[in-house]
Amino acid sequence: MEPFHSVPQEAIDHISSMIASGQIQDHYPLLGEGLSGKVYEFERFAVKVFKEDSSERQDHWILNQLQSHPSFPTLYHYEDQFMVMDKVNGFTMAQVMKSGENVRDSYYTQIEDCVEHCYRQGIIAKDLHLNNIMIDQNNHIKIVDVGRFHSTDQKKVFHDRLTEDLEDLKYCLFSYSSSKRRKRRRHRRYKSSSSYSRSYSYSSRSYSSSRRKYRKTYKKIRKLFST
Repeated sequence: MEPFHSVPQEAIDHISSMIASGQIQDHYPLLGEGLSGKVYEFERFAVKVFKEDSSERQDHWILNQLQSHPSFPTLYHYEDQFMVMDKVNGFTMAQVMKSGENVRDSYYTQIEDCVEHCYRQGIIAKDLHLNNIMIDQNNHIKIVDVGRFHSTDQKKVFHDRLTEDLEDLKYCLFSYSSSKRRKRRRHRRYKSSSSYSRSYSYSSRSYSSSRRKYRKTYKKIRKLFST
């Protein structure tokens, strides 16, 4: 394992003191919370404080293996109670989609490249969802939580599942967004039409099919938006 990047020792000492005294949540903003811990903002860093009862504390090892890939934040320091990383300035993919902005093709391409890179390293990108994928100020993808990633020497066992997860993600990023845009356009046409019966003609079959497709999409998007 290569050594971590340098960080001022006085900063590490201060963070350790804040965590030991239980005061870090009183002095520094909470950036997010996952199954294994909470992440706080400290200057230009993100500090993940592990939960005492969490058995998932391999983030630092996984993240250190992936430092050569630009989609992962720089890891600076690790101790039993916490680790220090780069703070990503940007928005989560969930926030981008909820805002109604168009999702760029390059976002998915970067995510796909990231998952493939992990796979080549024998690391399985498990539990990748829209709240742990961020887009920084340069429109680059950053994976900010690798707590559920794991290493394996039998990566082929996970190949089909990873492919399916990527397809689900792609479907939600593009098909769901396109569906919402089409609905808005239909709604505008309906409001501007003087005759609903002339402009629209839905059969019960096509309506039921549309409903089934929507429910399928909704289930996928619920899964990917989950934390």
